[in-house]
Amino acid sequence: MMWKYNCKKRNQYYDAAIRLYIHEKMGARKISKIIPVSESTISRWIRNFTAETKGQVVMKSKSSIKSASSATGTKDSEVKALQAEIRRLKKDLAHESLRADAFNELINVAEKQFNISIRKKLAIRSKEPACRRLKTLPGVESLHTIWRDEAILLHM
Repeated sequence: MMWKYNCKKRNQYYDAAIRLYIHEKMGARKISKIIPVSESTISRWIRNFTAETKGQVVMKSKSSIKSASSATGTKDSEVKALQAEIRRLKKDLAHESLRADAFNELINVAEKQFNISIRKKLAIRSKEPACRRLKTLPGVESLHTIWRDEAILLHM
C-alpha cells in the first residue's frame, strides 16, 4: 500500500474518499468536510489513486489536468524526435546499401576487365580463403606478389 503504517481506520477513510470522488464526483474540499481528514491528504490520495489507475477516473482536478497536458507535450516532443531519428537512420541505411551495391558492381567490373579475382574465395574442401593456401606455395612471398605478377603478365 502507499502508507508506512497500515491502519484500519485510515483504509476506511481512504476507501470512502475515493468512493466519494469517483461516484459522487466530489472534490477534495467537499470530501474533507465529510471525512475528518485534511484537504491536502485527500488530494494526495486522489493523485495517487489516479496515478495507480492510470487516468481511468472520470473527474480530475485542474492541477492534474495541467500536469497531464505537460506530460503529453513532452511525450509528443520525444515521439517526434524519435521519428526524426528513424527517418534519418532509414535515409542513412538506403545510402549505405546503395554504396555497398556500387562497390560490388565496381568489383564485378574490375574482375571482368582485368580477369583477376578480387573477392576471397574458399579453397576446395577447405574453410580458409584460397589466398592463405597460396601463401604456402614455394616461391610465393605474398598474395600481393601474385597480383603484381598477374598484372605484369596482363600488360605484356
